[in-house]
Amino acid sequence: MQLIKNQPKTSEVELTIEVSATEYQPFLEKAANRLSQESKIEGFRPGKAPYELIKTRFGEMAIFQAALDDIISHFYFQAVKQENLNTVAAPKIEVEKLAPGNTLVFKALVGLMPTIKLGDYKTIKVTKEEIKVDDKEVEKMINDLRKMRAQEVVVERAVKQGDFTEVDFTVSLDGVVIDGGTSKKYPLVIGEGTMIPGFEDQLVGMNKDEEKNFQLKFPDQYQNKMLSGKMCDFKVKVLSVYERTLPEVNDDWVKTLGASNVTDLKTKIKDNLSQEQSFQIEQKAEMEMLNKIVEQTEFSEIPEVLVENEAHRMVHEFEDSIESQGLSFTDYLASIKKEEKDLTAEFKPKALERVKASLVIKEIADNEKVEAIPEELQKETEQILTQVKDNPEAEANIKSEGYQHYLQTVVRNRKVIKILKSIILGE
Repeated sequence: MQLIKNQPKTSEVELTIEVSATEYQPFLEKAANRLSQESKIEGFRPGKAPYELIKTRFGEMAIFQAALDDIISHFYFQAVKQENLNTVAAPKIEVEKLAPGNTLVFKALVGLMPTIKLGDYKTIKVTKEEIKVDDKEVEKMINDLRKMRAQEVVVERAVKQGDFTEVDFTVSLDGVVIDGGTSKKYPLVIGEGTMIPGFEDQLVGMNKDEEKNFQLKFPDQYQNKMLSGKMCDFKVKVLSVYERTLPEVNDDWVKTLGASNVTDLKTKIKDNLSQEQSFQIEQKAEMEMLNKIVEQTEFSEIPEVLVENEAHRMVHEFEDSIESQGLSFTDYLASIKKEEKDLTAEFKPKALERVKASLVIKEIADNEKVEAIPEELQKETEQILTQVKDNPEAEANIKSEGYQHYLQTVVRNRKVIKILKSIILGE
């Protein structure tokens, strides 16, 4: 391995790493073995075909691509160890030369651990909130369950509060239909307030096939800033009207929910709400604890690559949240007139806070001599592997050198948090 080190900033280092064909050959053979296990080769048991035959079957470049992550991960960590670098977070990798049989050249831009001066975190105290679930919350949950089990019957009358309707509508601003402002057969329960204030009230009294034009002002704090506080024109047509009948809360109904009687259902709901609230209280206390430690900690220059990586991670977390609601992230960005890079920039201040918290945890781990021991890492790995059974590619990724380094950090951080909670929360 040939290595050139360049340090453009005190907080970052750029490593140019050259790996010869001889050095990466063992990784190609391992990757070829994985490929042969995933695809049957006539005359050989899975994983037993010779390398040259696998190369003929899949192509040398396919094997190279399958091995690339492992090659980069291995030689990157070798370079870090050779230069005795105290790095933080994943590096930004750029492959410069990639061709089978030739030297592999890649660059790794990585943040260096800043100098951190911790305050006396052992004197910090945080008090957790108490778990409080009142009867109103339980009743609300029961009412939500009733709504989910409501019976809906088509009626030939005007729309009333509580009805389920399907409507076509368009929304225009200054005579132009807004982005995402047209919907067909939109499902709506009148009175639940899912639309902007006033919209559902306008439907009350309308009959099937009736059309109506009206104006409404969007809330001043509306998520789409282009519409905030603007008066818009609405055109609505009622397609259908359904009367909804909610089930009575009795023992027969609650048995359909897996409870033995009404009292049992209320107990189960209260227990579930308590567990959910307990988790939220725990998260809030941990965040307050870390924030207080960060506030009294002095940091040297924070690597920009570290903040960028965290901001990108936050964007992808947000994207998952949007799509888990059945929405398109691309459409969401279009509706707020932004690109992914805009969100990344907006998330950077919060990303910096998260980065500082992570750095503090690492520094405390060093001070307290906390690390993930092999038995803990093996247990963590085995638990994750049970979730990807019969998926050789995922299993190989979990066992890879890079992912194992990640798991070491996860286990170590978990142990640090436990120590801090013992000190600061008195647990």
